[in-house]
Amino acid sequence: MLLKNKYIKIGIIILIVIALGGMALGAYVGGRVWTNKLPLEHDYDSIFDKGDYALDADENGLFKVLKINDTHFLNGRCTSDVKTLEGIKSVLDEHTFDLIIVNGDMIDGFGFDAKYDKENAIKTFATLLESYVTPWTFIPGNNDGEMDGDDRDVIAYMLRYPHFMAGNVRDIYGDMQFFIDINYGGELAHTIAIMDTGMRLPAVTGAYDHIRENQVDALNKVIEQKGVDVSLFFHMQTPAFEKAYQEGLQYESMPKRHSEHYDTIPKNKTFDKMVENQSLIKLISVGHQHGNSLCALYNNRYYELASPSGYTAWRPEGVDPSVTAITIDVTQSTTEQIYHFEKLAV
Repeated sequence: MLLKNKYIKIGIIILIVIALGGMALGAYVGGRVWTNKLPLEHDYDSIFDKGDYALDADENGLFKVLKINDTHFLNGRCTSDVKTLEGIKSVLDEHTFDLIIVNGDMIDGFGFDAKYDKENAIKTFATLLESYVTPWTFIPGNNDGEMDGDDRDVIAYMLRYPHFMAGNVRDIYGDMQFFIDINYGGELAHTIAIMDTGMRLPAVTGAYDHIRENQVDALNKVIEQKGVDVSLFFHMQTPAFEKAYQEGLQYESMPKRHSEHYDTIPKNKTFDKMVENQSLIKLISVGHQHGNSLCALYNNRYYELASPSGYTAWRPEGVDPSVTAITIDVTQSTTEQIYHFEKLAV
């Protein structure tokens, strides 16, 4: 009986220790999720007043976009981060772009690495981009706002940089949704749409978020008003990418790789349905799925998914970090003629 009581006491002590440990871990996780460590000079709400932007194609009607996605910077100074920064710098030194789009998961997500430094990671990367005096923007990914400041804090922090573009519309879901118009010969010739696909619900531990109907309603409304071809950028893919992979015409010089299913966010089927007949959307460009690569013409639009741009990001064996150069020819009318894609190593 005494031995039995002893084991019961030991079991109770173990359960108490586990419970206390769980509470401590929960408090730590909650503290990192709900605490903003980014020093802000600007109020996020100021982006509601910015409206759309306008840039010019060159004399030949060409507009060059550099897409960077899934860098997963940890602190801006670790070996892998430095290698990523040096690789991106080499691309920017060699090529000229009219716009840089940082297409999600710029910052690594929730973790316990003591070297994590969100502010320095953002500052180091943003300072590099600013040094090229090129307009640039950021699309929130599922990891960027998981700890030490949410997506709105990240956006507000970057408003300090003169060449950073940001915008949103009140009363729709998400933290970033706006247009960058491309003019040619003094007239609107093409537009780039930026849209937020959310994080996780609940944050850190939940399922991937999805695009909401009011976002797509707002998107379609503006597209119809502008009446020109659209290149759409957001972070997380939709199920239509699976069809594009299976049935689309692959762009010859771009890599094609499939290691995880494209329909992991089934609620994004609503987006696919709502834009299925939107003929002005000629490109949907995403990241997020590190093991997949795709650039295929399907339903008269390109579906382009890029593997990671960062050495800190998880990558399957054989996948090296890269960025995507997208040239838009606004003088052309067919989807195949409008776009030229190129994968650039970093």
